[in-house]
Amino acid sequence: MTDENSTERATRRTVLRSVGTGLAGSVALSGTGAAFDGESVGEALEGVFEAGGALVDDALDPESDALQEVMIVFEDTEAVVRLEELDAEFAIGFDTLPVGYAKLPGSLVETVADWEPVRYVSSNYELEFHNDNAREDTNADAVQAGAGLETPYTGENVHVAVIDSGIGGSHPDLQPNLEANYQYVGIPGIQDEPLWWQDVDDIDTDANGHGTHCAGSIGGTGSESGGEYAGMAPDVDLTMYSTSAGPAIAFTVAAYDDLIRRQREGDHDIQIVSNSYGSGQIGRPFLPEDPLNVATWHAHEEGILSVFAAGNDGPDTGTLNQYAKAPHVLGVGATDAEGAVADFSSRGRPQDGTYDTDNYDRAAAYENLAAFHDGVPADEIDGPLGIYRNGVAAKGDAVMSTLERFDLINVLQPDDERYYGPASGTSMSCPVTAGCAALVYDAAIERNGDAPAPMDVLATLEATADERRRESYTAEAVGAGYVDVHAAVERAEAGEFAAVDEIDVAPSAAER
Repeated sequence: MTDENSTERATRRTVLRSVGTGLAGSVALSGTGAAFDGESVGEALEGVFEAGGALVDDALDPESDALQEVMIVFEDTEAVVRLEELDAEFAIGFDTLPVGYAKLPGSLVETVADWEPVRYVSSNYELEFHNDNAREDTNADAVQAGAGLETPYTGENVHVAVIDSGIGGSHPDLQPNLEANYQYVGIPGIQDEPLWWQDVDDIDTDANGHGTHCAGSIGGTGSESGGEYAGMAPDVDLTMYSTSAGPAIAFTVAAYDDLIRRQREGDHDIQIVSNSYGSGQIGRPFLPEDPLNVATWHAHEEGILSVFAAGNDGPDTGTLNQYAKAPHVLGVGATDAEGAVADFSSRGRPQDGTYDTDNYDRAAAYENLAAFHDGVPADEIDGPLGIYRNGVAAKGDAVMSTLERFDLINVLQPDDERYYGPASGTSMSCPVTAGCAALVYDAAIERNGDAPAPMDVLATLEATADERRRESYTAEAVGAGYVDVHAAVERAEAGEFAAVDEIDVAPSAAER
């Protein structure tokens, strides 16, 4: 692993070289005042209110004496020690992130919001999971076969983490590639030690089959189907962080915190995190202070690419998963077997004047967000911090992947296969795309020796995507287009990664 400073240079250079700036500094969340995405004040503060110098989630009640679960985002990791000042029933800080978790009455919510180093006080809100021929559709089968390439690529040099419901660790397609199977073993608010993750080896940690299905789309070997239902990268290393049947923001942030800590300590070398979940806060503007947005930024600075499901709230526009709006992550929409955008797949914002901010320019948003994290005061940043389109799209309808016979998903959608079953949603297109990203990393590592920066891979997947595959494609729905991993691997093999200014997105619906 490289040290933090060299990692930062590698991850930012691809983007910043194309927008003509040279930002440098720490990965601490910093700045003066609350940050939001340049919309009118009414829209920007939707779902939050200002208290002291911080934003506060309006799901929290400062007037209530009842204990409320909160996530507190600080300027930097050093400031987290202020939690020790609280006369609280329970309060802990994370190891690597400028975030704490606590149970506080309303009066202490106000106290914390008034601390100068606090940027955002969030509720511990619940998250929602965003629920064969995908290899052919994305050209992953051609990459695995080595067609037109120097050699076949199957992900053997790559390690992908999945934050999900869990994994059937003894599934014959998954067990050979399973490096770690972390189960959340603590109870927030009961134990004082933040040692929340334990490797339980090949135990089945999946309560419903969602995580097992996603993991198979990335790196299932296909051994029980003669290769027919192999994942996109069947030789990849897999790590699962199990949040059980339903994730909450504390669990997912804790997973990122543990993952980053192990990365820094050299316990693993993960390149990609697949995230098939999101919040129910539909239409909310991008909020850089959100605990999970902070976590994915810190992971990005460690050289890790986060891939997020777009969400299943389509076909209306303005429904995109808020975590897919971050300019440093790859958001993924879903199509059906014919390549048409699935009705359920969430869409971004149209560029028709409906919204004050409808930015599709990843480079501009990334530059602004990097400045924010480098300490530029929020009121001095002129421009968007998020992107309001999908990144790419991939098959997400009736995707066949690994399941156990009695997994809930398999019971709801019965199939004759013993070890597999179909599932639909952007939850499925997300790991398909994460597996494609693994092939790009694999080619780069195999041919050039080092892992590329996350933005190199993200920009190359977008720049090589096919926005003209269907005349009906729009930027809101598919972003840069349908994934063509063979084209992306060709560029990775040659060391010719795309910069963000090469990305062409499909037209907005307003332009059609």
